[in-house]
Amino acid sequence: MQINPTQINWRVSTAAMLAILLLASCADRYKPAPPVASNPPRTAPGPNATWYTVSFDTNSHSIDSAGQAIVDQVVVALAHDPAAIATIIGKTDSVGGADYNMHLSHLRADAVRDALVYGGKVPADHVETRWTGERRPDVANGSGIAVAANRVVDIAIH
Repeated sequence: MQINPTQINWRVSTAAMLAILLLASCADRYKPAPPVASNPPRTAPGPNATWYTVSFDTNSHSIDSAGQAIVDQVVVALAHDPAAIATIIGKTDSVGGADYNMHLSHLRADAVRDALVYGGKVPADHVETRWTGERRPDVANGSGIAVAANRVVDIAIH
């Protein structure tokens, strides 16, 4: 059996074109996520708000047992005042890039919201979720400094 060189060139060209198309479609699908903008509360909760704080480990958005105890306190507070709203504000310290921290603060706020809504059965329309990344720290510090007091989700009941 003799193979025609034209057949080989055609097959190689077709295989190369398919490989390029496959790589292009994969590259398009796995673009990095665009940076998430800061999302501070529309209005401050006010002077009569009751504040709670859930702390997080570095690079984590998992709620530990101490954080879950705070979430449970918020559920009880909201149950006592059915008209109350919980404003959740996710934050980070300044370790890591600003875009990463913005995303992490969003994940932290969502974790607390989910714990309230799905775990605590708080109506979703009574929970407002916000995040600020490293832009609005609870404790002022320099860039790149790990401050546990800034790795939090602040919760205001108002």
